[in-house]
Amino acid sequence: MQRLRHGQPPGREHPAGTTAKAPVDVAACPDCGLVQHVADSAPDSYLVCARCRCRLQHTSTPMPRLVAACAATTGCCLLLGLGAPLFQIHLAGRFASAGVLDGARSLAARDMPELALVLLVTMLIAPAAHLLILTLGLVGALQQKPSRLLIMPLGLLETARRWSMLEVFLLAAFVCYVRLHDWTTLQVGPALVGLVAATLVSAVAHSRLNVESLWQRMPWKLAASAPASGSRAPNESASSPRIACDWCGLLTRARETEECPRCGRRLHHRKQHSLGRATALLIAAGLLTIPANFLPVMTMTRFGRLEPHTIFGGVLEMGEAKLWGLAAIIFVASIVVPLFKIVGLAALLVLTKFGHPRHLIRRTRTYRAVREIGRWSLVDVFAVAILVSLVNMGLLATVEPSYGAVAFCGVVLLTILAAEEFDPRLMWDAAGENGPPLRASAA
Repeated sequence: MQRLRHGQPPGREHPAGTTAKAPVDVAACPDCGLVQHVADSAPDSYLVCARCRCRLQHTSTPMPRLVAACAATTGCCLLLGLGAPLFQIHLAGRFASAGVLDGARSLAARDMPELALVLLVTMLIAPAAHLLILTLGLVGALQQKPSRLLIMPLGLLETARRWSMLEVFLLAAFVCYVRLHDWTTLQVGPALVGLVAATLVSAVAHSRLNVESLWQRMPWKLAASAPASGSRAPNESASSPRIACDWCGLLTRARETEECPRCGRRLHHRKQHSLGRATALLIAAGLLTIPANFLPVMTMTRFGRLEPHTIFGGVLEMGEAKLWGLAAIIFVASIVVPLFKIVGLAALLVLTKFGHPRHLIRRTRTYRAVREIGRWSLVDVFAVAILVSLVNMGLLATVEPSYGAVAFCGVVLLTILAAEEFDPRLMWDAAGENGPPLRASAA
């Protein structure tokens, strides 16, 4: 394993003479399953897996005051972004304004509760949960012996970050601004400023909270304190295999379904029924791609004329208006990315099922790409929510959601869940690369 400085590309090590600040320990890579030695690296650096280059730990310099300021600022900006108007529109002497929550109310009123729920989860519940977990972690960092109630929610921090889609919504707002600006008078509301600030400041707070150090300080569940380096946990035995906890990351010798000695969660060597669940979700997503691409996602009425819009029709519309950049954004986010996710996941599942031993590193990188870019396909769904709540002026201009948007949202969510269910370590297991735990040397 190499110790890398923050922001440097893989392959560049710390300068000669850098020494570990703590005794060497072991960890398992969450992407390939390699068991290897790790050591605390210098501040503001990160450790990567020696085999697949997955980032394992990020040792950020503790800055509790900065994290506290960022958390408070994020909360205020989020309240502004959700409560204030996002856009204000003027058309033929009529005026309207709408915010984020107005979009959820408008969708629910038009018998689209599924889309309203997705908007609330990604724009309200997940960001609030992310902020709350950061705040609890900050309080724990300020304590000499942090309470388990403060540290345990850190297992959900990454999940809350992935489902918090403020930046995706901002891209959708930009798309709506460009589409409406040519034929209406459009003004940007204070909510847009609040959402931009909340996105940036939340990212800073997330990066400055050293989660690994908090886990190491948490009192153990099955013992009064954590064992010293090199000793066994209370439920370890020399004959038991090493299992990495999916919640806190602790690598311990234990049997399947035993409790993690640090956080108390049930231990599993790999995700249960990973291939079957991922395959079922992917098949459902593939079936929904047919109505998602052929049914209109929304119907716009402009000056008494009905204009149904499909996903691909929106790309053609932007091209005809010579908005090539916007057409490229919609084409990539709404057509290329969902297709890439479905084809990529299908290939990973088939190759894993048959134990194909080649290109494991490339396949692992493909999985990471599928997992990270899936959320950006919700741009069209968010754009429909903004337009439905904002453009509501009768025969002059009205936007109504259509069932194509529900189908497309289903495709996006099912592929996201399929990527979450798929365990990339199974690719290496099927290829025979994860036999007995390897004894890797520290870089």
